[in-house]
Amino acid sequence: MWERGRPPRKQRPAPLILPASALVSPPPPRFVFPRSLFALASRAMPSRRPSPVILLLLALALALLFLLLSPSGPSASRLSHSFISTSPSSSASSPPSPVKIYLYDLPSKFTYGVVRSYMSARGPSGSSDAAAVLADEELRYPGHQHSAEWWLFKDLRRRGPRDRPVARVDDPAEADLFYVPFFSSLSLVVNPIRPPAAANASEAAATAGPSYSDEAMQDELVEWLERQSYWRRHRGRDHVFICQDPNALYRVVDRISNAVLLVSDFGRLRGDQVSLVKDVILPYSHRINPFKGDVNVDSRPALLFFMGNRYRKEAGRSVIHFFKFLKMREM
Repeated sequence: MWERGRPPRKQRPAPLILPASALVSPPPPRFVFPRSLFALASRAMPSRRPSPVILLLLALALALLFLLLSPSGPSASRLSHSFISTSPSSSASSPPSPVKIYLYDLPSKFTYGVVRSYMSARGPSGSSDAAAVLADEELRYPGHQHSAEWWLFKDLRRRGPRDRPVARVDDPAEADLFYVPFFSSLSLVVNPIRPPAAANASEAAATAGPSYSDEAMQDELVEWLERQSYWRRHRGRDHVFICQDPNALYRVVDRISNAVLLVSDFGRLRGDQVSLVKDVILPYSHRINPFKGDVNVDSRPALLFFMGNRYRKEAGRSVIHFFKFLKMREM
């Protein structure tokens, strides 16, 4: 009860009395640490016998590992050889394997026959008769031919030492590349631009030999190649042609554009015919005289040397722009 006019008093809560046993701290929890994963798995999973399939796979894996690591195993030597060949020290000391090239045995009219036709059309009097009795190997390097045509062909025909970076193979199935040794640049200039004038028509008819057609030779060459199985296999992508003269093989360049072309420049070829990815630019050095001066790097007064014509048959645009750039740098 409370008096009239006064608020009721709040009742005090009764004290909480705990037993003495509740004041003692409980013991720490006990954790069970299994000795291995197998013990943990045995606690979590009911015990069962191992599957025969798992045992069989484990036995096969162990047997295979034993065969690979055994010195008398069938693949031990190959395995050790692969480890040795991939090690950095051995790869640095051992030379790389040479590129295997198959040299096509073209009909003679595409190689030495071009030389004979050139000597017959352009050589001095009697040279064609002398060339007719010579064997192919006795023919010498003719003039007006790009030297790379001649020397690549002669070098591949020569059986050189084993440490060469290029190895000629007799079996085309082993070849990485196929070289087509057509003398395309020499074939282009077999017929003289201005034939020598004869005294009369009868003399001209008597001295005139069989006509030579570079266009016909190009067509016959591609027709011969298209009958070869290795040309058809990759459409000529692993074949190599040399056409250093800007007009060499101009008639059939679209038919051989998949092949690797050895050219002197890209001035007269389209982008779908040549590219820096597959083709190679060879030095155009057959008309440049050798440099007789000192070539020591330390004594050079200039860092750049160019020898050649600035204007070359409506081409050479890069040379012209580069020449103008150098002239501006001198000012």
